[in-house]
Amino acid sequence: MCVTFSQLHDYFFVPEKVNWTTAQTYCRQHYTDLATIDNQQDNDNVLNTAGYSNSWIGLYRTSGDTPLIWSDGSNLTYSDWGAGQPSNNNNAQWCVSIYSQRWNDKECYYIFPFVCYLERKKMTVRVELKSSQNLNDPAVMNEILAKMEQILKEKGLEEHAKLLWRNQSKGNVLQKKQQKSDANQTCLTNK
Repeated sequence: MCVTFSQLHDYFFVPEKVNWTTAQTYCRQHYTDLATIDNQQDNDNVLNTAGYSNSWIGLYRTSGDTPLIWSDGSNLTYSDWGAGQPSNNNNAQWCVSIYSQRWNDKECYYIFPFVCYLERKKMTVRVELKSSQNLNDPAVMNEILAKMEQILKEKGLEEHAKLLWRNQSKGNVLQKKQQKSDANQTCLTNK
């Protein structure tokens, strides 16, 4: 089975007003961490989750002159700063919130609601099927998906998975396996 992974974030608004460190602790206990924002889509999702509330996100610095990093340890690769930000006024604004839908550095002791994230993995799985049936028949395809969903349900994974077919060449979902070996293909295996 060949699997490719990509990260997805589900964001959760927590309306309780706390300082940045308390928000970080809460998110790590109940989710993955304080919100990490890697691109414009993540930023839009956080803004939709938090609404117009001034909310902590996971960006911070460990001292007044260190670079900003995300709470989960990842580097800052995308930003959406408000005008004149980050300012690090008085070398004391080490934590970041969303203020008026733009990023703003603040003193970490301020109390705001906050946004956490839960990390999801997206997998694309290549499956080999042996059958004499027309595997591109919609009824057969639905039967195969139903069986895969049943297996996920038995393993307690159905709420975390969405199954769908991806069209390949010539508009078919399933392709006949060619006899030559795919020796150059690299796969991650799920054991």
